[in-house]
Amino acid sequence: MKLDYPIVKTHGNIARTKEGETLAFYTVPYFSSSIIDFSGKVKIKKSIATAIRKIAPNSYFEIALVPRDFLLGEKMDALKETLYPEHRKAGEKYLDERKRTLTHEMKIPYEYEWLIAVFLKEDESAESLKEFFLKQAQKRMHQLMSLFNRRIKTPEGWEKVWVNVELSLRQALSSIKAVPLNADQVYYHQRLQFLPHITHRFDEVLESRSVSNITDTLIDQDGLGCMKFTSQYGESYSTIIPIGKTDKSLNNNHLGELIQRFDFPVGLKVKGRFPVMKKTGGYLSKMKQAFTRSKGIMTESARTGNVVYDKIVMGRRALNKMAKDVEAKEPLIEHGLFLIVSASTKPEWRARVNTVMNSLGSIGEKQRARFDQPYLFQSLLYGNKISLDTRFWYRLSNSKGFSQYLMFTTQKSGSKTGFPIGRLDSNYHQWDDLKTAIHASRNLVLYSPMLANKEDIAGKKTKNLLTEITGETGSGKTVLAQMILLQSILSTIKTLYIDPKHTLRKQWQKILKDKQWVAANSELADVIRSINFLTLSVEDERNIGILDPIIFLEAKEALNVAKMMLFYLMDNRWEEYQNTAVSKAVKEIVKRRAKGETLGFMHVIDLLKEHDDKNIRDVGESLYERIEGSILELAFSRGTTEGISFDEHSTILEIADLQLPDADNDDLNEEERNSVAVMMSLGVFCKRFGEKNENEETIEFLDEVWVLMKSKEGRQVVKSMKRLGRSQDNKLVLISQSVNDTKDENDTTGTGERFCFYESGEEEDILRALKLEVNEVNVKWISNMNQGQCIYRDVFGQLHRISIEVPPAWLKLIAPKKESKQSQLEQKYKAI
Repeated sequence: MKLDYPIVKTHGNIARTKEGETLAFYTVPYFSSSIIDFSGKVKIKKSIATAIRKIAPNSYFEIALVPRDFLLGEKMDALKETLYPEHRKAGEKYLDERKRTLTHEMKIPYEYEWLIAVFLKEDESAESLKEFFLKQAQKRMHQLMSLFNRRIKTPEGWEKVWVNVELSLRQALSSIKAVPLNADQVYYHQRLQFLPHITHRFDEVLESRSVSNITDTLIDQDGLGCMKFTSQYGESYSTIIPIGKTDKSLNNNHLGELIQRFDFPVGLKVKGRFPVMKKTGGYLSKMKQAFTRSKGIMTESARTGNVVYDKIVMGRRALNKMAKDVEAKEPLIEHGLFLIVSASTKPEWRARVNTVMNSLGSIGEKQRARFDQPYLFQSLLYGNKISLDTRFWYRLSNSKGFSQYLMFTTQKSGSKTGFPIGRLDSNYHQWDDLKTAIHASRNLVLYSPMLANKEDIAGKKTKNLLTEITGETGSGKTVLAQMILLQSILSTIKTLYIDPKHTLRKQWQKILKDKQWVAANSELADVIRSINFLTLSVEDERNIGILDPIIFLEAKEALNVAKMMLFYLMDNRWEEYQNTAVSKAVKEIVKRRAKGETLGFMHVIDLLKEHDDKNIRDVGESLYERIEGSILELAFSRGTTEGISFDEHSTILEIADLQLPDADNDDLNEEERNSVAVMMSLGVFCKRFGEKNENEETIEFLDEVWVLMKSKEGRQVVKSMKRLGRSQDNKLVLISQSVNDTKDENDTTGTGERFCFYESGEEEDILRALKLEVNEVNVKWISNMNQGQCIYRDVFGQLHRISIEVPPAWLKLIAPKKESKQSQLEQKYKAI
């Protein structure tokens, strides 16, 4: 099949055709459409209508929804460069497994991208008569040469005259946030037309970059209605399905959104123009004829008593609306819609074509056009204007009607690069189970934990590193948190996990005793062994003094924290001279330790006990009796304890025996007050962990954060950790059962990301936390979540339901099955 490729030169995002025409290419990446965000869709439609009206003077445009290669292999290979050196083998094995598994299932993982190309038109109002005639002569010369299959050589510097014109066009498209393609992207998308559903690497495509190589693909007619593409990267089968006219209203047509719900890639090409309203031979003449014809039909039907069909009535209404639009100088758009279905094999192609033909009944009649495939392919190439070859399928609408297709919207979640955490679920209803939901989607969700703090990320709407993961027990929140924890440990991010349930160490070390699992996952087992597990329990003598502020803090901060803890413990029961003595004792021990003596917090108590003044000795004795055998021993040492290290790459800190108060009152018993004092030291450690090195990325997980949030002292700890955030490159992840657990009227710190798993009875609270309207449709959407699904609002403001997907090797580690005889019997007979 021999083609005549229209584009001959490119510069940046500007391309020149054989006809001497110039067009500019843009991508529209920022409209993410959630299945239930109806008000958001209305805003998007208004933006689209505004942009379409503004490009009317340019006469011609084209739009493409491109299902492009996700480039999973390239992304996973690039991610290997971010792995922690000591865990590189485990990280590479994990990334290779994800790439292999997902590619085996999906063949070619893909993602959607919207393009718009608009033909440029100079401002003719400023032209002299000579310039006008010269331009017209050049245009006629191009047309004449094309008749003889010849073309005029493109002059050097041809693009200079179009630079300012393109800038004006960019401003006209500002309502849809169009972004100019760079030179590499323009070439890649041209080449992509000849690589439908053929796996490739982006860098390899660019290696042989020249206009002549764009069409370096053999295209054959493989039976009726099927084109076979053969390239150096592989082969595929493709067909173009024109969408015919429809008698239905375009309101809420949402073609651009519906196409993306197939579980295989479907492309869309739109060729459009703004017709001139000529009175003779133009649309005004045709409109007048149509009025006369419809009036005659309706009059005759009324005279004879025949039924006036809905088609005639709707046609009449459309004509009336069109006449009003013309009167109001509202631009009309003549356009064609074409679906592109591709597959790697012929049987797969046939099944996909049948699925598309039997779906999307509301968008219009779909035509197989079996004999027209070569002409359709040629006509739809970038740079070709709307032509007679495809005119049979054209439609006419105004800008408001055109916006109802809801183009330029994508269903994306997460970041462009990062670790895979799951798949986007565009279904409103509930699935049979999580596995079905996962395999019904081809829309991968990648997660980059520190992305909010990075500069020059297009489309990012927040710089807030705070993340909240909420949901009821068993909903999947802990599985997601542990998966992100492991991914962070594999990377260069320094990690701290606060585990009040003290289950992680027990769970992970139990797996290390499974010889079969360790043999199959030796690299991952080494990662688990490298984690610094600490349990804050006085039952283990090794933990005595582990939170001693005099040991793990610098002198000035140690002095402040130690004094604060002691004053809090005695609850204003000392006289002023006793307070002074306590301060002097703390200061002396801190100074002596700074000079090299092996001293700790208990030596402060010793100084008080040995004081000349009996009343001060009583203070020392009172503190000593309170500390001995209590949880306070965690914070008081003799200086020989190593203390918690800030240098470990990953630390999991288990908290045992804490008895924090349930309410905000000062009537605390001794155990509660002791626990709060220990929390002061722990909070300072967590804060210091995040701020010690501002050039080092750190992430802190607070599991079961409600334990801390129920007391004002605990809330103060959380608040201080939140405030680190961006300036210190520190991410805080709060994990709890309810979206209400992290609320604090005295803390206005916002949340950057949210993962909301299901919590029975809190559907409305979840919607409010996500800033969604509380209504029956949205509440049902929340309650339709399966176990292992959540609503994810990312740093780009994209909000979707996603299904969490755990790698097989990690399942036993972070989602161990708790089976019994009863559960095994239930599974056995459920399948019968």
